[in-house]
Amino acid sequence: MGYALNHTNRKLTLEPKITINARIVVVGASSVGISFLETLVFCSHLKFNNLTLISTHGLPGKKLLDTEQRKFLASDHCYNDKDYALMSLCSWVNVVVGRMTGIDRATKHVVLSTDEIVLYDHLILCTGQQYQVPCPTGADISQHLTNGEVPNSSQRRYTGKVPCNHFTLNEEEDCFKALTWIRNNFITTEDGGRASVLFC
Repeated sequence: MGYALNHTNRKLTLEPKITINARIVVVGASSVGISFLETLVFCSHLKFNNLTLISTHGLPGKKLLDTEQRKFLASDHCYNDKDYALMSLCSWVNVVVGRMTGIDRATKHVVLSTDEIVLYDHLILCTGQQYQVPCPTGADISQHLTNGEVPNSSQRRYTGKVPCNHFTLNEEEDCFKALTWIRNNFITTEDGGRASVLFC
């Protein structure tokens, strides 16, 4: 288990900190969101009393997967589990587990998937890169079309039922669910075949 060593000196102890009571809400526990909160929390001359993080699975760094299994997940290597443990952001930041579904700029609040609202004075959106379920183009494969001839639009979104063997790996929890499904369902069939799994 890692331990954090925080150093302070007489100058920092005697120097008065400016207290900031503004409600700062960060949406998304991406590397940018975590870096933003880290900068505010460890600012030497400012004290932020009202920091909130809204994230689908809370703070990262739960160690759900080992090193080999985590290779499923794309990473920018900005932070690892030890970094998250040493920062201990849970000591300084209010964590709201949920997904943001709407923003009301007039009354300055965000709406969560649970219909709860979170008030803010400053809203920071750091949702990070998120993979989406691919949307079928409807092209006739018997026509042997090239990529340029296939109709494609960035506005297309797949809204149908997602197959049970299709996994979109955005977070560690997504990888954990996929591995659990594989362990429970990846079995040899009577004809010697295996269950197929599609990852995005």
